[in-house]
Amino acid sequence: MRADRAALFAWLVCCATALSTHKYSTRVVRTKYGPLRGIVVHSHPQVEAYLGVPYATPPLGSLRYMPPVTPSQWRTPRLADSSGPACPQVPPVAMPRDDALLLHPRARIRQLERLLPVLANQSEDCLYVNLYVPVNGGEGDGEGSGLPCLVFVHGESYEWSSGNAYDGTTLAAHGNIVVVTINFRLGVLGFLKTGAKGSAQGNFGLMDLVAGLHWLRENLPAFGGDPEKVTLMGHGTGAALANFLAVSPVARELLKRVILLSGSGLSSWALQREPLTIKRKVAEQTGCHGDLLEDDLAPCLRNKPLAELLAVRLEPPRFLPGFAPFVDGTVIVNPSAAPPPTDSSRLGAGAAAVANAAGHELADFSHRELLFGLTTTESYLEFNAQDLEFGFNESRRDRILRTFVRNAYYYHLNEIYSTLKNEYTDWDKPVQNPLSVRDATLEVLSDGRTAAPLIRLGYLHALRGGTTYFTHFHHLSQDKDYPQRPGSVHGEELPYYLGVPLSTMHHQQNYTQQEQRVSKLCMHYISNFVKNGNPNDPSATPPPSPMLGDTPRLGPDQTPFWDTYDTINQLYMEINSKPEMRSHYRGHKMSLWLSLIPQLHRPGSDLPDAAMRHHHFQDNNANYYEGAVRPQTMSRAHVPHVVEMEGGRGGAGSRSTVPPRTAPPRAPPVPPSTECPPNATSPTVHPDDALLRRLASSHYQSYTAALTVTIAVGCFLLLLNVLIFAGIYHQRGSRPRRSKDDLAEAGSSSSSDNYDGKLDFEVRAFDGKGFGFDCKSAHVPRAVGSKFDLRTLSDCGEPTFGEYSCYDEKHRAARSSMPDVSVGSAIEAGSVVCIDTQKPDIQNVEGRTDAVGRTSTFEPRVMDSSTQVKFGPDGAEAPVESGAEPEAGGGSGILRAPPPPAASAPPGIMKKRVQIQEISV
Repeated sequence: MRADRAALFAWLVCCATALSTHKYSTRVVRTKYGPLRGIVVHSHPQVEAYLGVPYATPPLGSLRYMPPVTPSQWRTPRLADSSGPACPQVPPVAMPRDDALLLHPRARIRQLERLLPVLANQSEDCLYVNLYVPVNGGEGDGEGSGLPCLVFVHGESYEWSSGNAYDGTTLAAHGNIVVVTINFRLGVLGFLKTGAKGSAQGNFGLMDLVAGLHWLRENLPAFGGDPEKVTLMGHGTGAALANFLAVSPVARELLKRVILLSGSGLSSWALQREPLTIKRKVAEQTGCHGDLLEDDLAPCLRNKPLAELLAVRLEPPRFLPGFAPFVDGTVIVNPSAAPPPTDSSRLGAGAAAVANAAGHELADFSHRELLFGLTTTESYLEFNAQDLEFGFNESRRDRILRTFVRNAYYYHLNEIYSTLKNEYTDWDKPVQNPLSVRDATLEVLSDGRTAAPLIRLGYLHALRGGTTYFTHFHHLSQDKDYPQRPGSVHGEELPYYLGVPLSTMHHQQNYTQQEQRVSKLCMHYISNFVKNGNPNDPSATPPPSPMLGDTPRLGPDQTPFWDTYDTINQLYMEINSKPEMRSHYRGHKMSLWLSLIPQLHRPGSDLPDAAMRHHHFQDNNANYYEGAVRPQTMSRAHVPHVVEMEGGRGGAGSRSTVPPRTAPPRAPPVPPSTECPPNATSPTVHPDDALLRRLASSHYQSYTAALTVTIAVGCFLLLLNVLIFAGIYHQRGSRPRRSKDDLAEAGSSSSSDNYDGKLDFEVRAFDGKGFGFDCKSAHVPRAVGSKFDLRTLSDCGEPTFGEYSCYDEKHRAARSSMPDVSVGSAIEAGSVVCIDTQKPDIQNVEGRTDAVGRTSTFEPRVMDSSTQVKFGPDGAEAPVESGAEPEAGGGSGILRAPPPPAASAPPGIMKKRVQIQEISV
């Protein structure tokens, strides 16, 4: 403990000494509001820092809970040599350390020890920017002649942190770009809806960011920057804010490019769906009573002391935000249009479901280039040190998973929970190790809360024709505070993008030369993207052979070509000590989250509110969950990120869209409401929308009925086969032992014991006709002297968004243990054809001799459902049974086995055959 405090003290002294030894810049920058003089923070190349520059009037007194106002002007040169105060906040505690370990990982505590001194200086007068400017271009001489600018929006939380904690000196020096960090109002002061139901009063933190972008557009030329080349980069919650601004009507024209790291507006934690609930809790704790829907809380809250406002505690449901942005109708607006048309025949049903789901409006910035990135374990900070170091049991895992499902979803909670538990459990292990349970829980929360929503946003951006780049930061830093972690963790990549390993102020952290090379690579890609909208050098060309895995080995100073992310190849750059291009990041798991789960998360039909009980967890006991949960409502509401509109049959241009509406009769003008209903981002339901939903619901019911019938028929056939084989076994056991000649003459039924059929079932995404099942042979060991020709069974590659494989290796062993079941089946979308290939009835088998002494080869052939299939030797058809009429050209698809010759079949051993007609569902 003493060593850690000594190291922290030494780091703070080093920073203070470094700032005190900086010399003032010789030039004076004349902004629109007054002259500024900065300090020189880097010599080769020279970088000047302008710290604590006001971009708005301090929101004090009557300006509290008001949109930002332009700053006042000054005449004499202002010294911009120190950062402004952090906005009022209550950050997490890091002391005493033993208590903090019960709340945070060790790495988080170490990070807090570095951040808390920066956050100690707080004031409501906090609306400042810090600019890091390379001094090699001077003032811009005209439009397009200045340096591009990167604006970094800090993350950590909507309720604490500051832009002052991030140093842009190294990135500005190595990338030759202007780097800007910004402070904005947080928590109860920045993201509280104070106004009435129809008012847009709130989202003051987002408004601060818009004001900062306006200030940069006005003043960047004075610093040598280009206001037309502004890139907004956000991390975590900052990425969600950047996403909202990229599509906001009041800010989207102020940006040129967007970088989203570990977050997006589609995450369940990104948006507050019930702002009036938060308003009620603040009113109760501050004593500002009144009408929740009609009264404005701002006049009362302006008279409250700051300490009383910061003392408000919300205790939101776990994995959901407290104070957070909300739909206000001004900065964040409700969607006003259906998804753009998509060609479902080209994309596949699953990809069409991704494209047509709600939330598509957050990707509506295809005219801006997008770069988005992830780490391996985005949920690392959700657990404390003990959980991460020692793991936990399956019971606690189940409680955590139920809590996440209940708070993030509204419909079919039991089905979603069971699906996630099944997919993220290693069924090959009979006993789950606590560390493996921990890793699986980290994976499911990382994928569901951050990775899948961000990848969906990038997918939609690329689908609309935007230029998109995707990266996975996979480098493992040499940090002992991440014990036994399965890959990179949330926030670990940020120092590398900002150049911390190369900074002269951070040598005490002992970064290795390899980590310095990784940091150079990250800054190289980021700065190129800020300049050109492409992370590669302007002169770089794609490799002649774009085959993945065949790229030549690169030297320490060479960088691989970073190809764009598209909806087909889904290429991404994996950044580590040996960077390389890969494709389909966690393809199987992402198809689960982006295709299957959204289709499960639907109400199904227009049923009364009482039917909502079907969608809920039945047990409300607190021991059933791990943390606070939201109440389960009995009323149905429009839920964001749900597939609200059903696709067509899958033809070209088929898409789900709202039919054209006739113009309604003119009514008196009503002020537009900016209040979103609880948990809603969808437009108001019109009568034709309700009709569409009913049609979709009936289709959903038909799909459910078809699946139920299919499963029931399959179980019945399985039971029937078991009974038949039991009868044969009983009949064989009750008869006296026969000679070998008799067995050879009758055709021993033991050949069926050599067959061990294993079948894979692949569930395709819902395409408007129901789930399609493809049956593919995993492996069929042939019996001695036998030959199988299964011609219609095929293998498939790894699925992407358009195809979800629900089969797991763990089910193969279960199916292989089924006794003497020989089934050849081809199950296609909507129909089942069962094939009787029982081997006790097969007389002519390769390697065996018939009564005349001829050796023949027998092949059971599996044809399509429109062809009559007959059994017999190769090249010949089997004779038709006596009394059976020949089938017409479009037969029923029944496979028949020829009866054994009368002379060779002993009495009592007659063929038992089950003929099953095609079952159309």
